[in-house]
Amino acid sequence: MARENPKLGNLDKMLGVELRIAQILADRLFASCRKLEMAPGHYTVLSLIKLNPGINQSMLAQSMYLDRSSMVPILDQLEKTGWIERQRSPNDRRSHALYLTDAGNAALENADREVQALEASIAKEMGHDNRASLLALIKQFQTALLTLQISDPNRETINDNKH
Repeated sequence: MARENPKLGNLDKMLGVELRIAQILADRLFASCRKLEMAPGHYTVLSLIKLNPGINQSMLAQSMYLDRSSMVPILDQLEKTGWIERQRSPNDRRSHALYLTDAGNAALENADREVQALEASIAKEMGHDNRASLLALIKQFQTALLTLQISDPNRETINDNKH
């Protein structure tokens, strides 16, 4: 007997749902690449540190729209792997400046080649113009979400209720 798909109602017409599914699929594709030695989020963190040597944890979290406390375990793992180092910030002794180590630079360079190949494959599969259009639309969607969040500062988010 053939397996039936569940009823979706309007779920397949909701931007957030479809973007989340796309994110899950993209993460799976990233993870399936055997030459990559890191998770997608680690790639983003390492890239941002490389582009912004000395960035602090708060600024890094803010640039990724993450809660600052959720950045700590990621940085701990990257430090344990030997890919980043924390140094006391010369401007604020309570904060740490983040830098890539030589091993972190090497891992990121390897990952960059693989990620560029994956991006090229995706562009080829969906068409370069469609990829560019989708990227522009996603950025518009992000702007709309941020505008809605800013216009109603009393709007609760899931992170606001975490304890």
